[in-house]
Amino acid sequence: MKKVIILLLGAGVLLSCNNFGKKATETDEYKRLQAERDSLATVLQTSDAETQEMMAVISEVEANFDKIREAEKYISTQSAQGGELSQDTKKRVNDNFQMIQEILKRNRAQLADLNKKYSASNKQVAALQSTIERLNREMQESSTRLVALQSELTQRDEAIAQLSSDISELAQHAEEQSTTIREQDKSLHTAYYVFGTAGELKEQNILSGGFLRSTRVMQDTFNKDYFLQIDVREMTEIPLYAPKAKLWSTHPEGTYEFVKGANDNLTFQITDTQRFWSLTKYLIIEVS
Repeated sequence: MKKVIILLLGAGVLLSCNNFGKKATETDEYKRLQAERDSLATVLQTSDAETQEMMAVISEVEANFDKIREAEKYISTQSAQGGELSQDTKKRVNDNFQMIQEILKRNRAQLADLNKKYSASNKQVAALQSTIERLNREMQESSTRLVALQSELTQRDEAIAQLSSDISELAQHAEEQSTTIREQDKSLHTAYYVFGTAGELKEQNILSGGFLRSTRVMQDTFNKDYFLQIDVREMTEIPLYAPKAKLWSTHPEGTYEFVKGANDNLTFQITDTQRFWSLTKYLIIEVS
């Protein structure tokens, strides 16, 4: 290319020399042509050096953009995956972000220098200008994509954190509900019983009455702490350790019986648990 340009320029000079030859000697013309050709060669050499330097910068910038695209691909792939990132993956993602930022910073400086050199170059090449403009656009696009990726990962982490919080709240709510259900179930199947002599039961304000007065249950004032708590599903027999007994609390007929055992001691048996406890949760038995 350089030789062709030199030859063309030389030919132009030679043509002009034909007109000039009428006013100067052949020796003078030769010296002038030689000087012009040397000057042109110097200009072309300088221009080629600048172009080669700019092309070297362009090649490096292009290679850097390839690295950026690979890093962006890795980050996007990890961001698209569900669940929380492992610590190793988070580190690699952060390392890729840092690398992209460093490369963008270096490319930005190189492109600024390239733009400056091209503007001051004495050899304007359309293809070179188009390449530099494309690199400038890609620089801006890469910067925009980096911001978008950072925002996407931030939103993803926030979504995962919110999801974890929601799951935690749901688990806590479920545990509270489970506890409530257990307590309700326990309450539903909890009952209380007591047995004792007439004197013991009156002492605890469970029974009242006596001489010339009918005995009755003092349900509103009796000492509930004196009763024993039971699970009605588990306890259907109560040994009374006495040969005689009387039921004072109200329960449906046919749901219980007194059974005599060894030493004539009685055992109170509940034969229909559901119906037996349907009227009251307190069982009161007087023994003697």
